[in-house]
Amino acid sequence: MNFSYRDQWDILQSINLTDGEHKSIDCPFCGGRKKFSISKIDGKTLWNCYKASCTAKGVYSGPRTIEEAKAYMAGKNKTKFEKKTTPVPTMVTSVDNHPAAVEYIKSVNSYEAYQNGSVTLKYFPSDNRVLFYTHTNEGAVGRSLSNRGPKWWAYGYTQSGVHVGTGSTAVLVEDAASACAVSRCNNTVGVALLGTNLTKDLKKSLSCYENVIIVLDNDAKQKAVSMSRALSKSTTMRITKLDLKVLSLRDTERLLYAYN
Repeated sequence: MNFSYRDQWDILQSINLTDGEHKSIDCPFCGGRKKFSISKIDGKTLWNCYKASCTAKGVYSGPRTIEEAKAYMAGKNKTKFEKKTTPVPTMVTSVDNHPAAVEYIKSVNSYEAYQNGSVTLKYFPSDNRVLFYTHTNEGAVGRSLSNRGPKWWAYGYTQSGVHVGTGSTAVLVEDAASACAVSRCNNTVGVALLGTNLTKDLKKSLSCYENVIIVLDNDAKQKAVSMSRALSKSTTMRITKLDLKVLSLRDTERLLYAYN
């Protein structure tokens, strides 16, 4: 369901925020668990849902309170907002020691990328998650192997996405497992968006590739169009109902390159 800007603000203005405060909550529009971010910075309220199928996003520049106006004029509230992140876990172990982790990795066509060193994977016992690390190891995203908590969780610095594989073509996909799956294709790097939009860091990280293919589902078509316009290099879109994580290598190659 699409909500107009006015409808969104009518709902969100009941959330109390002080200047410089940030909250991550369940999305009030699509219900995505912990997918909704709302912040107040220099008198402006900014919000965004990181679920690809949700269109909730906006900025409200309403009047400041007397206290906020005085602080702004004094230069005290010109805030440089820093997103709070969960530290990268240190108490991790090899996925090979946990049959359920190996079974999951194989079920989503990520085992080949793990074996050939295209991606670093670890098991996080206390949260029962398989961790997919960024190529710099500064961050990771964890996939839950149970029904407790959110399916995916980010740790550390992940703003540049998770890049898996080597090649001159980057394939932008929704999650890290899909990035591993598409990296099986020749000359192809899977890049996990991690539910985010095309951030400055992510856009910069794509500058080393000659071509970019954006693969998202039908619900995220508008998001794919916006990303394509934002990139200055050769970009192709693939809108599909297929789940990249379970496709055979042949079907994945057909989806990505059959029309090139």
